[in-house]
Amino acid sequence: MIYLFFALVILLLVALVSYSAARRAAKESGLPRGELLYSDTGYPVGRINAMEQNERGEKQEKPLISRSYGLIGKPDYLVRTDEGIVPVEVKSSKCPAGGRAYDSHIMQLAAYCLLVEEVIDESVPYGIIRYSDCEVRLNYTPELRDELILLLEEMQEARFADDVHRSHDDARRCKGCSMRESCDEALA
Repeated sequence: MIYLFFALVILLLVALVSYSAARRAAKESGLPRGELLYSDTGYPVGRINAMEQNERGEKQEKPLISRSYGLIGKPDYLVRTDEGIVPVEVKSSKCPAGGRAYDSHIMQLAAYCLLVEEVIDESVPYGIIRYSDCEVRLNYTPELRDELILLLEEMQEARFADDVHRSHDDARRCKGCSMRESCDEALA
């Protein structure tokens, strides 16, 4: 009888430690509280699309595809919260000075929000960009959606243009660009 009591106590302690570790891991992940629907980080969930195998035979989530906007993407995470589905994009870099996300990261997250609307047909209240040193929450507003759609239209037009000009004055961006060798407007 005493052994049964000790076994029960040990079982309860193991359960408590496991629960505590799981809560800590969830908090450190930066994911909002809710049900994980999609993961493009090596641990596919498969709740939205069927999974596929990559060239190494590993299971992965299929991309979300919007034919009406010509948009394909794989957010790092999609989490169903009480407010709606929340895309989470994880970046290895630090947050820019001032705490505002880079414009390209904002548009990437907005694209994931639009994909959720189109593919899953559910509302998206906000998205999260998780930098290595902080988290930026971005409300998915009608204005942001409209800005993204205009950008997508510009990109479609640029695909068929004879000349597409550089869209920045940042030599560092040019230095890392794969098109630098063939670009007539390279800054670096």
